[in-house]
Parts: sequence; C-alpha cells; structure tokens
Amino acid sequence: MTRAKALWTGGAGALAVVTFVLSLLALIALNAGGAARMGSATLLRLAAGYDRRAEILLASAEPSPADRRQAASLSRSAIEQFPYDTSAWLRLAYVDALEHRGLTPAGGALLSRSYELVAVDPDVGLWRVRFALENSQMLSHNLRANVRNEAFALGMNGDKRSELRQMAATIRNPAGRLSAALWLNRLEAGVTK
Repeated sequence: MTRAKALWTGGAGALAVVTFVLSLLALIALNAGGAARMGSATLLRLAAGYDRRAEILLASAEPSPADRRQAASLSRSAIEQFPYDTSAWLRLAYVDALEHRGLTPAGGALLSRSYELVAVDPDVGLWRVRFALENSQMLSHNLRANVRNEAFALGMNGDKRSELRQMAATIRNPAGRLSAALWLNRLEAGVTK
C-alpha cells in the first residue's frame, strides 16, 4: 500500500470514528434533556433535547408551577442553541398564558415571534392556531392576521382542513370559536368555486 493510500484510509477511518462519537453524543443529549455531559463538563448541547424535555413537563392538563418554570428555562436553552425554534417560542407563550390565566402582551410578543420565524408551520400550526384563538381578545391586529393566514394556508390541504374543523369545535373561547367558524366557512366556499 502506498503512503498516500495509507493516509487516505487512515483519514477516512478517523472521520468515521469522529462521526460515530458525535452521533452518539447527539443521541445522549437528545435523551438526557438537551445536553451530553461528562462529569461537570458539557460536551454537546442540542435544542431538540431541551424541547423534548420541556414538552414532557407541559404535557399534563395542569402543569405545576415548578414544571412550568423548568419548561420555560428549557425552552430558553433551546432558543440559545437554535433561535429559529418555533416550538420553543410558542411554548414560552403558552407558559406565559398558563402563568397569567391568559395571554399577556409579553406572551403575545412571543407568539408573534413564532410567526415571524415560520408563518405557516405544518408541525405546530394547528396547535398554534387553536392556542391563538383561545386567547382571541388579546391578539393584536397583525397577530390576528397571521393566525388567519396560517389557518387559511393549512386549510388549503384537505387533511389539514378536516383537522382544522375538528380543532375549531374544541375551542372554548366564544370569540375564537366564531373566528374559526367564519374562516372555515370562507375556506369551504373557496373550495367549492
């Protein structure tokens, strides 16, 4: 074997080992709540790991104040790692609404930020529309327009329109339920033309 080929093979082997180790660290960070650690040293931080842990903390119908605080902290850590993490911004708005029994101006700003990052999100869009409509009276004109635009964009897909219809029936806020009904009516009229 020539020297060049030996160097190339050694380099390829080293790259494979590094890739394996980094993949293993990412899996550990994902399952350990956002960070892979060795003792007190943090080896890798991963936004999705913080997100995963925060979602678990907020999964109950009435998360405890301690769980809400920890979920907010984890969401901020996720945003530090990945500022475009729409679900983390949205989760912070949700925690704000839980803490104050409704969306505050600060929570509205967090919700707006999630729309600035991704106007139509196929992953969290239906949840975000429902959350916004549950807090309908607290939405600014621009934020309400963003919510409406997302609802219309999601409703253009037949499957999502069906999910949107089902979601609208679960909205407890009468003003939000009315907005959803009007938007769905408009979507249905547009489809039949």
